Amino acid sequence: MRFGFYTALIPLIAVFVGTGCGPTSIMPRLEFLGDSPTHTYRDWDWARVLGSYVKDGLVDYEQLSSNPEPLHRFYALLSVSGPSRTPDHFTNRNQVIAYWINAYNALVLVAVLSQYPTTTMYDLSLPRLEYEYSFNVDGKWLTLTDIEDEIFELSNGDVRTLLALNRAALGGPRLHERPLRATVLDRQLDEVAAQALDDPGVMRIDHMDQSILLWQLILRRESDFVKYLRNRRRVRTAYLYNVLLELASPARKEKLQGAVGYLIRPMSFDRMLNSRSSRYRRPVVP
Repeated sequence: MRFGFYTALIPLIAVFVGTGCGPTSIMPRLEFLGDSPTHTYRDWDWARVLGSYVKDGLVDYEQLSSNPEPLHRFYALLSVSGPSRTPDHFTNRNQVIAYWINAYNALVLVAVLSQYPTTTMYDLSLPRLEYEYSFNVDGKWLTLTDIEDEIFELSNGDVRTLLALNRAALGGPRLHERPLRATVLDRQLDEVAAQALDDPGVMRIDHMDQSILLWQLILRRESDFVKYLRNRRRVRTAYLYNVLLELASPARKEKLQGAVGYLIRPMSFDRMLNSRSSRYRRPVVP
């Protein structure tokens, strides 16, 4: 399936969604790119979205839905630029990883706007966010899972990248408020990992029950987290608790050191949309 230019019949703020027997395809709005035959990847519009509509990792979807042009323009740029479409603009691995992380996080917002107003993207009546939305990125139709797998492979299993991905729910890492950039990528990944473990939607320490409650994705990918630490520290033996200590902020690390021997258990998933609006409230579900 190839992307094409849209007609003037599409309203300015609309996101065209095509459905079929495959994933729900959200088309890029190529008219926002103008008439230039060549396009260079820049994250300026993404930085504008983050600076204008994201605070404390939460998104003002109401205001974003009223002015979605920068987000649509960034998505359109992603569709015609990238490591495959414009390889001369991506000369090192960090540039490629930053491109895909920024793309993932922006496309989650595109998917939310296609359903907005909504209280959650995790309703059984909606397509599954990670698997059933398809986007045209770098000239290919990909799901969010495809992009996540690409990031993880390119980063050689760097689990910090998993904590850098926004999944449109309070029960997971919050959205970083600046684009990820190649020149400072390692520092930014350290920041997002520490911020994620500071978030009670990702990790909580229950001293009464002597438990460490974790976001379920971390537990599902425990072997990846342990392998990351073994490779990073060149140790033969490591446990998930050691990985948490490695990634945590100094304040969080101190609290974890007071939880030695605690049972690590999955946390209930808060599927409520990661919105700054107080109007939408959803119960916590398993």
